[in-house]
Amino acid sequence: MGEPAAIAIIDALEGLADALSSTGLKLDLNLAAEARATRDELTDQIGDYLIPRLKRLDAPVLAVLGGSTGSGKSTITNTLIGSDVTPAGVLRPTTRAPVLVCHPSDLTWFAGSDVLPDLARVTADRAEAGTVVGNVLRMVTAASLPTGLALIDAPDIDSVEEANRVLATQLLAAADLWLFATTAVRYADAVPWEFLRQAQARGTSLAVIINRIPGGATGEIVAHFTSMLDGAGLDGVAVFPIEQVEGTDGRLPPAAVAGIRTLLDTLATDAEKRAEVVARTLTGALNSILPRVEGVAVAGEEQNAAAAELRLSLEQTYIDARNDLGTDISGGNLLRGEVLDRWQELIGTAELMRAVQSRISWLRDRITAFATGRTGSTAEVQGEITSTLERLLVDHADKAALMAVTNWRNVPGGRQVLADDRSLERASDEFRSAIGAEIRAWQDDILELVQARGAGKRTTARVLAFGLNSVGVALMIVLFAQTGGLTGGEIAIGAGTAGLSQTLLTAIFGEQAVRELASDARRLLLDRVAALLDVDANRFRLRLWTVVSPPQATGDLRSALAAFERVR
Repeated sequence: MGEPAAIAIIDALEGLADALSSTGLKLDLNLAAEARATRDELTDQIGDYLIPRLKRLDAPVLAVLGGSTGSGKSTITNTLIGSDVTPAGVLRPTTRAPVLVCHPSDLTWFAGSDVLPDLARVTADRAEAGTVVGNVLRMVTAASLPTGLALIDAPDIDSVEEANRVLATQLLAAADLWLFATTAVRYADAVPWEFLRQAQARGTSLAVIINRIPGGATGEIVAHFTSMLDGAGLDGVAVFPIEQVEGTDGRLPPAAVAGIRTLLDTLATDAEKRAEVVARTLTGALNSILPRVEGVAVAGEEQNAAAAELRLSLEQTYIDARNDLGTDISGGNLLRGEVLDRWQELIGTAELMRAVQSRISWLRDRITAFATGRTGSTAEVQGEITSTLERLLVDHADKAALMAVTNWRNVPGGRQVLADDRSLERASDEFRSAIGAEIRAWQDDILELVQARGAGKRTTARVLAFGLNSVGVALMIVLFAQTGGLTGGEIAIGAGTAGLSQTLLTAIFGEQAVRELASDARRLLLDRVAALLDVDANRFRLRLWTVVSPPQATGDLRSALAAFERVR
């Protein structure tokens, strides 16, 4: 592979890794678990193996010895090296941190940040090795290992500790060669075969060690295992049997691992063999990217669909809340109790109702008389309207929040997004604290409407005669004047009071102007409340987008995959 081609692929892989990392897959949907594992494994493999190997095709070969619990990996490693470089024993797990062994002249390459860059490097002798745990790589040099080769003793693929299993998978994905260890009693287990199938799917160079074979059973077991490999499409895989033997100082007799040692020495000394192994694994890994990323992208689209359904449900809930609120505002609900009482006190309903029967000029005089000295009463009416309207708006906001929660609980992924946050079931404290100020600001809007409409001299005189605040309150009463929400004696009182308010406003502005004023007043109120409801709904939106990746993340992933495929 020429340098320009390698650089192009490296650039494409870096873009692909970034796109994979941005694909969240946090919702626990049908495809999520498998896709998350694939995403993480592939992201690690790109950074741990593909990019470093493409940067230096002639770099030392990395062989990773992995396998099942109790398969004897540490004992095999110590035997191959000829010294105790990794703990071995009966306690599980014995390998609590992976151990990388290489010739001293190769230490610079493996101690740097090119290979397995997210694993910190530590050095520890055998006595300290048991204290090294977690995502670290213990570095050991051994002159007995030839140059051009490193061997990692990895944690168990079926460890009781999940972190060990994850790390073992990451290390195997970073290998030029898998040395897979199992035992005579466990070679048919499901977990080892899951990894062997991964090796087959990714074209990884692979050799298998069957350890602890009872004396005299080697031929039968190897034949059976080889037939299983052939049946799985893994024909040609080298199999190294190790019979159950007594070791010395925790190590096997050198002859027991002679075949494995020959393989490693050949890779270190034979440039053609080394290039063949590297090319097979590298090509297989690159070829495996398309189906693996495609699976992640499909899972991302599943997440997008669920997020879109949650978002649509939320938006519809708050649209319905605004519509219901619009109906209730002009449904008579606001003309009950103290609002009516205070308004009737202000305008002297009985006498003004009689005045309505006479001339407009005389009506204006009577309005002036009744309004004189009543500014305090006007403020009381406005206060009652604010209080009543505030209760209505909070009630609608509470209902909207509860409905949003209820709907989300019935949509895939919704319960996970809600995370049992009971505060979402009611309007937020911020909504409650802001609503009073918004109503008062709306009442100021009403006064501005009245002033703007009463710009003419005659109209201005009429407004001033009655009082600007009183005209504003009358306009609010007209807006709330539908009788659908009133019952009993309130119907006559409310309808009569609203009718009088309509007559007063008509006397000042004219019939068409009153209709326009009421329409504008309604629109301004609904706009203000809709803005507050929208802000309250942001709690749900924020929760959703905290859990779900932006929809474009999946599109970016497919674009990055297409860019990679063009250069591959």
